[in-house]
Amino acid sequence: MITLAVRPDLSSVDARRSLASWLRADDRLRDGVTLTPPEGVPEGGADVLRVAVEGAGAAMVLVQAVAGWLTHRRDDVSVGFSRGDGWSADLDVSRARDMTQVTALIEATVHAVTPQEQRP
Repeated sequence: MITLAVRPDLSSVDARRSLASWLRADDRLRDGVTLTPPEGVPEGGADVLRVAVEGAGAAMVLVQAVAGWLTHRRDDVSVGFSRGDGWSADLDVSRARDMTQVTALIEATVHAVTPQEQRP
């Protein structure tokens, strides 16, 4: 399970909801996307976006979908990825000015997101 955080953490949850909607539009991710309030926070509070992925292929789909969402944003945001084992990484496509840079950023994030035993 990968948790996604949209930074900067905007006062509303609109960006996380927008990203969740974007990810659910992909048939390969739809069933694994959940958007829920964190433990101890009442409904309507800051939502937590989680995506269940299995293996490098699903991780690649997730990171490419997030990169696509980022490229369509008008404001400068980045998306943080984290797992329960303490690993985390950020994806910020606004720093990349050409597709070669974006591709390298995606590949590095997929490599980091995928547990070593699941890598090809």
